[in-house]
Amino acid sequence: MREEKFEIKSDGIKIRGRIFQPEGKTSAPAVILLHGIPRSKPAPDDPGYLPLARNFAEMGFLALFFNFRGAGESEGNFQILGWSQDLKAVLDWLAQNHHPEKIALLGFSGGAAVAIYQSARDPRISALASVSSPAHFSALEIEKDLELWLKSFREIGLIRDPDFPKSVSGWLKEFEEIAPINWVDQLSPRPILIIHGEKDEIVPARHAQMLYEKAKAPKELFWVKEGMHRLRINERALEKAKGWLQSWKESRSG
Repeated sequence: MREEKFEIKSDGIKIRGRIFQPEGKTSAPAVILLHGIPRSKPAPDDPGYLPLARNFAEMGFLALFFNFRGAGESEGNFQILGWSQDLKAVLDWLAQNHHPEKIALLGFSGGAAVAIYQSARDPRISALASVSSPAHFSALEIEKDLELWLKSFREIGLIRDPDFPKSVSGWLKEFEEIAPINWVDQLSPRPILIIHGEKDEIVPARHAQMLYEKAKAPKELFWVKEGMHRLRINERALEKAKGWLQSWKESRSG
């Protein structure tokens, strides 16, 4: 496996990530991993998404992980529509530099919401596995507890500039724009897998049911029994996502 760091610009903001190439392959189907909205600083012993990306490369995928603006090693401030622009910039870079056979997204929570929104407008994305996605962002009560959210985002480094956002109302409206329930029906005929924990304490399980009912075929809903929100460390959720993406990789569609 070959592992490389990369850096691109999105709206002039440096976005950083890593790409993992499977052994002995010059071209392969790609999977892009999309993290959620951090709620705290990462623990020192938390390896994050990199082990999962390496696992996908071992399965024969061209695997890519990056930090959205405001998160991790990337620059900028957290802005949900900005995250969509970051994903588009990464897709552009991937297509121009690595020419994948086809592209799938594996998004978690807020990253899954961005994945649904971007997939509705980008035909280069041919499959999507969505984990713990909200149907809309009212479940997080960001507008209701705005000052607490902004304070938290500044404390953990998601918002780094003291005068950001310049327009709080505009920043909030972006969450309404990106709401997955408004876009999920536009993915068909590309397949979507919706994974959700039965006991998700942050995004209620009804959000997954709403998305599934609104989506058009081909679609699948997988419940993680007793599962809570943080499914990136849940073995059942990850095995389901990997198996589904492996079947997509081996199919002729996309």
